[in-house]
Amino acid sequence: KPGSIHLEGSCGNRTFDCRDVVFVVREGEDHDIPIGIDKALEKMQREEHCILYLGPRYGFGESGKPEFGIEPNAELVYEVILKSFEKAKESWEMDTKEKLEQAAIVKEKGTVYFKGGKYLQAVIQYGKIVSWLEMEYGLSEKESKASESFLLAAFLNLAMCYLKLREYTKAVECCDKAIGLDSTNEKGLYRRGEAQLLMNEFESARGDFERVLEVNPQNKAAKLQISMCQKKAKEHNDRDRKIYANMFEKFAERDAKEEAGKTVSDKMPEGVPSKKIQPVEEPIMEDKDLECHV
Repeated sequence: KPGSIHLEGSCGNRTFDCRDVVFVVREGEDHDIPIGIDKALEKMQREEHCILYLGPRYGFGESGKPEFGIEPNAELVYEVILKSFEKAKESWEMDTKEKLEQAAIVKEKGTVYFKGGKYLQAVIQYGKIVSWLEMEYGLSEKESKASESFLLAAFLNLAMCYLKLREYTKAVECCDKAIGLDSTNEKGLYRRGEAQLLMNEFESARGDFERVLEVNPQNKAAKLQISMCQKKAKEHNDRDRKIYANMFEKFAERDAKEEAGKTVSDKMPEGVPSKKIQPVEEPIMEDKDLECHV
């Protein structure tokens, strides 16, 4: 039985979508359904009725939805009733042949989403390939080659999606997986370098770009990135030096003031109550003169 929901979407005080729709969960984007609804449906029970508040990341994102009159980065409210649903097949329900056939389909679907700027949806599609094939054993030589090819493409594409989503640690992890399958993969090394550069891991990033040049000496982008690593590392080190210099200067001033206070205190006659010595350049202020900046 196909999945069926009733939904009503609103933005501000305006209802922009009201319909019954049939679709496979995790593929709502094909029917102009935000990814936030897809994710919520995975946890809903049949006949359940809920109201969802979706931020831009799980709504229509930075591109909005012109056909619905939705501006970029809009917050949405959806009222959803789950009538019935059918999830896509789980890994254990498919044999190797079917997994490879489906891998080709979702790879293309993921690429369409990626080109449309729908990176979260693309991640779901590429992620299916990993869940189906990463732990698949007992394959023939032909199946093994096909599986490795799909996995390599999936990890490389996931890395690119995570770069776009600014999730750099995940991008590095996916590149590690790709490089584990192909140690001289130019795209894997380059994208890992990009992610590490964005994480301010300058030396690691430079190492990856240098390995790219070992694989392909004609890669001009990698040469530019090595220069960028050197420039960013210098800027970072210069900034750190200034910060530490200012810190040490302040510590020295504080220590000097404390020492001056101790010297004056030591000269006070016995029996005379000690008073807190206020530095001349910092006059005592009454409470009414103080300002609190938050």
